[in-house]
Amino acid sequence: MTTGITPTVGASPTGEALGSGTPANVPATAAERLARFATELCAKDIPEQVRAMARAHLLDGIGIALASSGMDFTRPVLDTALALGDGGRSHVIGYGTRLPAASAALVNGTLVHALDFDDTHIGAIYHATAPALAAALAVAEEQEADGESLLTAYVIGLEIGCRVAGAGAGSFHDRGFHPTGIAGTFAAAAVAARLRGLDTADTVSALGICGSQAAGTLELAGSSLKRLHPGWAAHSGIVAATLAASGFAGPPTIFEGPRGLFASHLGMTPAEIDLGLDDLGNRWMCADTALKPYPCCHFTHAFVDAALDLRSQLGGQPLKSTEIEEIICPTTPRIMPSVTEPAERKKAPRTLYEAQFSVQYIVAQALVSGRVDLATFYDQPLDDPDVLAVAAKVGCPPDPDSDFPVRFPGEVILRLADGRELRRRIPTSSGTPGNPLDEAVVLGKFRSNAGRVLAADQVRQIEESVGELDSLADLTDLMRKCGSQDG
Repeated sequence: MTTGITPTVGASPTGEALGSGTPANVPATAAERLARFATELCAKDIPEQVRAMARAHLLDGIGIALASSGMDFTRPVLDTALALGDGGRSHVIGYGTRLPAASAALVNGTLVHALDFDDTHIGAIYHATAPALAAALAVAEEQEADGESLLTAYVIGLEIGCRVAGAGAGSFHDRGFHPTGIAGTFAAAAVAARLRGLDTADTVSALGICGSQAAGTLELAGSSLKRLHPGWAAHSGIVAATLAASGFAGPPTIFEGPRGLFASHLGMTPAEIDLGLDDLGNRWMCADTALKPYPCCHFTHAFVDAALDLRSQLGGQPLKSTEIEEIICPTTPRIMPSVTEPAERKKAPRTLYEAQFSVQYIVAQALVSGRVDLATFYDQPLDDPDVLAVAAKVGCPPDPDSDFPVRFPGEVILRLADGRELRRRIPTSSGTPGNPLDEAVVLGKFRSNAGRVLAADQVRQIEESVGELDSLADLTDLMRKCGSQDG
């Protein structure tokens, strides 16, 4: 595999000696090349298609954070941030509280991810927006940056996070790590470095420091820990950039070093690490990030699409367990520990998290109720007897045709009591690059999420401000609109 790490000896990606202190005859490290991208990218060099994607995902992230702010389980994170010290220029979405940038990012990153409704880069298996946006909003407010600077830094964070996560796609999960907690830290550090005007050398140090800051295991045991990972990544990335700006040095070999990120976490050698740096700034990996139409694990989405389609074929009426002989959902073996096992817990989930990560339960919800939305998980009981009776009939054997992690396929085979068999396979779920959501669906999702805590007029104003983000002189008015109160 091509590493994508080492350029021509003595040259940066542009053919010049790097400004990070790298001697002209020494190959640049991956951190040095990423740092140069972060510090030197011009807003005009970001294609409009990528900028439009970023605005849509930014709006989506704000809407999810607003909806999360109305949930009781997010309050402890805000209380913790306040205990660390209040005051500052950065606002917490939904609450309106002012905090120092790192603390605001801790809360906002958690809010964006808390409902499991935020975007995912499919190939990288990475929630791209939550850490990058949390860091971008917090530091942009702190620095009184304009909208174009915010958008540029956010795109930089998206791109770097996707590439770091993508280099270990699937393998992080296999080792028990949550890629968003790991790669998101580097993304946030790059965002903070860009908005604070760090030079290439200090940005290299910030990325190096991230290697000892990045964290997030998937040992969750019914806890809320996964919700925290993007917030902690955003917080840690900002702290790393702050340390670097203060003169604290970080290792420039954090990615390919013998004790670096990929060696320590995944056992990879430098030759096996592919960050794709040779096309950095030309190929925009972040443009392939998928928006979620359903607030549950992205591994389950193709199954939801398939179940809803089959329900529609049967007339769109609720299916009853007495009408069903068996439901077969072939599943990628590598994701079974996350979304199908143990089967008895997935068929009758006892917690919200178990429900959101259950193919059996979510397929049953789709077949019975005809929808999978926030109300499914947050406004209705998880133990609806009609849903559980259908979920009990779902089996999830290995899927021999899966191309995971390139895509997250799903198939539902419905065997009815009257002898009929219907099947639907979805190779790539709705919202992914091969099957994108319509603009009306994206806006509808934002309005629905934000409308859970804000009045319709305020929701409309946020939507308009994000649409004009490139021309905003600062973020004061936008962030004021994103708070239910002015803290």
